[in-house]
Amino acid sequence: MHKQGFYRMLAVVFLVCCLQAEPGRTQVQEPSQQDPGFFYIIQKGDTLWDLSKRFYNDQWTWPGLWEINDDIKNPHWIYPGKKIRIFLTDSLDPPPPTPPALVPGNGEKTVNPSSEPPFFAYPAMDSLGFISEEPIAPLGTIIGSQSNNLMLATGETIYIKPGKDSFLVPGHEYRIISTEPVSANFNGEKFNGVKHIILGIVNVIDVEKTYATAHITKSFDHAAVGDIIAPFEPSSGKIMVKESQKNIGARILSSQAEDVVLSEHKIAFINQGSDHGIKPGQTYTLFEQREKIDSPCGMPDAIKIKDRAMGKIIVLHTEKTASTVLVLSCSNEFSPGTLVN
Repeated sequence: MHKQGFYRMLAVVFLVCCLQAEPGRTQVQEPSQQDPGFFYIIQKGDTLWDLSKRFYNDQWTWPGLWEINDDIKNPHWIYPGKKIRIFLTDSLDPPPPTPPALVPGNGEKTVNPSSEPPFFAYPAMDSLGFISEEPIAPLGTIIGSQSNNLMLATGETIYIKPGKDSFLVPGHEYRIISTEPVSANFNGEKFNGVKHIILGIVNVIDVEKTYATAHITKSFDHAAVGDIIAPFEPSSGKIMVKESQKNIGARILSSQAEDVVLSEHKIAFINQGSDHGIKPGQTYTLFEQREKIDSPCGMPDAIKIKDRAMGKIIVLHTEKTASTVLVLSCSNEFSPGTLVN
């Protein structure tokens, strides 16, 4: 086995396995039932041997796959439909289908590996904020609560004033959202948008002529009077890994939690979206840009130091001009304005 390559990739999966859902501003978020990470669904004819060849171009890394899937009792017996955790190489792009490969064991035979792509699972998708060009059209606004608390969380009964020409349906779920304007300027390139933070989920229980009553069933952050109600479609939390673009030259706008500095496992926003070809499931690299160094001996030209790759992000959601991303890994903390390529 190529031990050096195996241990390097094992370190990558350790980072992914340790990912935690992004907390809200007030640590209200409830625990998820599944860890984030990269996964693959076994197809007919798959073996750990040919999956290792397909994903890592090295069939001898199959013990690494077996080790991180300890519920597989026999590595020579894996069954279609089973979800296994995988670790991806530095590029994090979906590998192309490989030609038929030999299956190890008695009576080696040729199989055709499937073209099913790997996927990234992020159970907290319903809590992801986003940045759009314009604010979302609200279905209503929170006007009060049964408890009269200033901060509203799971279990509270709230009152909602429906928006103009809007109606709320008893038994249906909706999102609670707060909005705020976002503006940035990167080397003369201006960005303007509206940040939407998902505060929680409500279930409407009764509708009167002028207001509706609802229960907050899930909180990601404290809500308050004045926050808006918007449509809600539950997400599967499953994002197919897609090939990334080259040299996009995007920038980090901010983190979801408005951190001054960002680090691993944070949710952040970048200033490019679907209009720029950005898609959920793409992965990109964070770069630390170096300052120019004055030339020695009074020489007129400064020396430009090459930008240093310092981390990886994966795109979780896109709007037209901005995207929501998760920081998979980074070697040091970074700030808004950091280059993404």
